[in-house]
Amino acid sequence: MTFGAALRGWREERGFSQLRLASSAEVSQRHISFLENGRAQPSREMVTHLGRVLRMPLSDQNALLLEAGFAPEYSEVPVTDLGDVGAAIQFMLAAHEPNPAIVVDRSWNLLFANGAALAMTAALAPAAPLFEGQLNVLHAMFHPDGFGRHVLNRAELEPMLLWRLADDLDHRPKDEALRRLRTAVGELSSCSPAQMPGHAGLIGTVRLKLPIGDVSFFSCLTRLENAADLTLEELRIETFFPADEESRQSWTSFLATHG
Repeated sequence: MTFGAALRGWREERGFSQLRLASSAEVSQRHISFLENGRAQPSREMVTHLGRVLRMPLSDQNALLLEAGFAPEYSEVPVTDLGDVGAAIQFMLAAHEPNPAIVVDRSWNLLFANGAALAMTAALAPAAPLFEGQLNVLHAMFHPDGFGRHVLNRAELEPMLLWRLADDLDHRPKDEALRRLRTAVGELSSCSPAQMPGHAGLIGTVRLKLPIGDVSFFSCLTRLENAADLTLEELRIETFFPADEESRQSWTSFLATHG
């Protein structure tokens, strides 16, 4: 794919006309037209600028730079070699004890978990089916042999989770792994597209049936803003909190016997 074709594809994906993209990027519509039809060659700065305007993920911005003949802008370090940032993430997970906390990648594959999250997984889904060779959090939440059979409010939870996945695909429309995940969880879900909410709401909760009783959690999702590395940009830290006093007490009792 040429740079011009790639630029046009992303512009159309985002629903931008040439005029709207030109206005947002503060360049002329003629220049956008010339870039798309190959009559003009972009500078490195223009490529990265257009990538940001089009809200392209860093990996796709790198690809756009390559198509324009430039070296990639953003690095990609292994998730096992995050240095000080990795140490900070592990500190956050440990500090969240005794409540569960996990780290997932852009496809919702589990990367790290604190002791509380591991204890809950061991109790509820010790042999959860893998998705494409990895423990995938969304897949496990929908699968009856994962967490699915322990979720008491599936009718409320599934539309919210599907909304999250749709939002991810809106940000990364060319991500085939996310598309495969959407197909897989869609086959497991009893929720029709018409039931999906227009937004995820202020706070979503999951009600789980634990060996010692029912526990409700709400979660907070954290991303690393302004990351200049592909791996860091894609990490998400999800922390869970008991939603009420009864849940807190039940969770404390659960950890006393399963922690």
